[in-house]
Amino acid sequence: MAIWKNCTCDIYYRNEGVEQNDSGYEVRIDGGELVISYEGEHGWINYKGKDLGGGHYALMADAVEGRAMVHRTPDAEIIEGCWEEAGCFGMWRFYLID
Repeated sequence: MAIWKNCTCDIYYRNEGVEQNDSGYEVRIDGGELVISYEGEHGWINYKGKDLGGGHYALMADAVEGRAMVHRTPDAEIIEGCWEEAGCFGMWRFYLID
């Protein structure tokens, strides 16, 4: 299992602009499963899903009505993709930092 505990993220909101270098993310990859976690207003949020092939992951986070599609090129230090959470939409770019 690979774990990056100090990840940062650039978040692009469809209607609200950009938040860069947002910190506090953890990314775990275990076999074909990817989990992206962050602390929300009411505790930890976990986006979790399986590799659909070629490093493409479909993720769900039931606690915030969230879903995402992300991609990681093998051995890359970046994961990026799009997200939808409680009616908001945007894009993510995670920087994998130990």
